[in-house]
Amino acid sequence: MKAIFAFFLLVLIAFLGSQFLFKRKKLFLPLSYFFLSGLIYVFLGLSLGKNGLNVLSSAVLEGLKPLISLGLGWVGFIFGFQLEYRYLRRFPQKYVELSLLQSLFVISLVVGAFGWLLRSLFPSEPSAILYGMAVALGLLLSLNSPSLLNFASSDISQKGNYFHLARFLVSVSGFWGIGGLALVASFWHFPFFEGNIFTRGLVLLLCSTIFPVFIAYAFHFLTIKKTSESDLLVYLLGLAFFASGTAAYFNLPSLYVCMVLGITYSNLTRIQEKLYPLILYTEKPFYIIFLILIGALWELNLDYKIALLAVILLILRTVGYSIPLRPFGKILRFSFPLPTLFGLCFLSSGGIAIAFIVSLKLIYPFPLIDVFVSVALIATILGELLSPWALKSSIIKLDTEK
Repeated sequence: MKAIFAFFLLVLIAFLGSQFLFKRKKLFLPLSYFFLSGLIYVFLGLSLGKNGLNVLSSAVLEGLKPLISLGLGWVGFIFGFQLEYRYLRRFPQKYVELSLLQSLFVISLVVGAFGWLLRSLFPSEPSAILYGMAVALGLLLSLNSPSLLNFASSDISQKGNYFHLARFLVSVSGFWGIGGLALVASFWHFPFFEGNIFTRGLVLLLCSTIFPVFIAYAFHFLTIKKTSESDLLVYLLGLAFFASGTAAYFNLPSLYVCMVLGITYSNLTRIQEKLYPLILYTEKPFYIIFLILIGALWELNLDYKIALLAVILLILRTVGYSIPLRPFGKILRFSFPLPTLFGLCFLSSGGIAIAFIVSLKLIYPFPLIDVFVSVALIATILGELLSPWALKSSIIKLDTEK
């Protein structure tokens, strides 16, 4: 009964929130993006969880856990659905290469720094766990969110090369990070990762990839004739939920499975441009419920170690996206310079990062995973709070000065 009450409370909050709190506001006002990005719902969930009012208690959350898996799947599907080849090929190949180089540099930087930091702060923990956490944090930092640029687009009067490049990079960067999540989840799969790691990992990775491709093709051929767009939207919801539920059952990342599903179907259908706005319209209420549940799951236990790691992670995000830009621009022969200042526009990681964090928490039930969640969420929230200022100091200034 309590779970039913909690579910209806979530639906009510989602309805009210999508009607009011996501309305357009002046982006660069203090704390404006805090509401626009939905971060307030994480704190609302924290207050409703067992550390607050206990409306979303551990027992209730256990009953609502399928909703979290469905939320992860829908986030992954929406992200993958935008990666249509016909759209991506409009951009120069060097944009894709820059995205990959950025991600690899950031991942390497974080793994190198946190591999040492975590062993120093948690000497009693197994090295495999600590290095796995360092890799996960590196993959997390490789993710960027397009939400900030979407919100800011109406406030940016001059949209030059820097805006369009940043818009492309934040739209595709998640592919590398979520792909890395699939590798980690497959080759270090809980609970049987101790023997035959390569063989089992390869099988799990192939299954995670082939399964969504197969059902996307089957769905496309079953609905290709005389299916209205509104009907397709309902069917797509069911398809994404089926894929995410199957992935959760086998303890595989719903985020990756549904991303592959979204990529495959978006490149099969001829009405991607008509469906995408309809899909985005459904995102807000699902996203609100998802963020509230994430907040309720958050085992916040703030100490100096977590605070220190979160701040260092945010610094590494700024450094990792800023320092290598000039040499990368020269290597790839960009027609316009890529100054250090341009890297400031990549502080926002948004909902895709939160989905990544929760995916790891669901897959790996280790005691240290709550430390990872706290460090990652705090760094993400700090990045979201600073990102409007950083955007104003980077793209807007650069395109104005051009």
